[in-house]
Amino acid sequence: MIRVRQKLGDEIAESLRQDILAGRYEMGERIPLDAVAQELGVSSMPVREALITLSNEGLVDVEPRRGFRARPLTQTDLDDMFDVLAALTGVLVARAAVVATDEDIAHLRAIHEKLVALDGRTLNKATMRQASKLNDEFHRYIAKIPEGDKVRWFLRMTHRFVRADLYEVVPGILDASMHDHVQIIEALERHDPVEARRLAEAHFAQGSQLIGCLPAPV
Repeated sequence: MIRVRQKLGDEIAESLRQDILAGRYEMGERIPLDAVAQELGVSSMPVREALITLSNEGLVDVEPRRGFRARPLTQTDLDDMFDVLAALTGVLVARAAVVATDEDIAHLRAIHEKLVALDGRTLNKATMRQASKLNDEFHRYIAKIPEGDKVRWFLRMTHRFVRADLYEVVPGILDASMHDHVQIIEALERHDPVEARRLAEAHFAQGSQLIGCLPAPV
């Protein structure tokens, strides 16, 4: 029962987290606990627990006897987040370049070819969601090639603050990904950790530039 409740709380926290990251709530806007609970079809208790979780992440401010208020990421937050993602990914990609096998390279090329195939289709929301999944698969595969469980853990924690719908709302992100992925694969194939790390860091460092600022919800 406790595990079921914890899973529900995690799911609610992720739903609210994405709402905040997507700009559904403005800075300082009150998050109505009861209304959210009704919208999600749950009791207020797991919603409260989820909001407390988000307050520990800095995405929600808790005001005693007044409730919860949203604290979306600022542009500085975005810059910091992508700098951290770039650094952590750079560590793993550099390590992967040392130990990557021919099988690893072939697998990454196969993922990339699926992305290329999507680029030739109508780029609607469904297509871009599929592209986002392939992009995640590409980076997860590289990250698991070398040793580095703790680095991967930090990477997962930071990735919580990335909008799940980036590929749907950021113009040019698919083209940028495809261009960068080719170069990263080639560096891995050459077993060049210095260049692989540089490319990976540059790939993520441009993230906040592509996003600019969080758009208002439509």
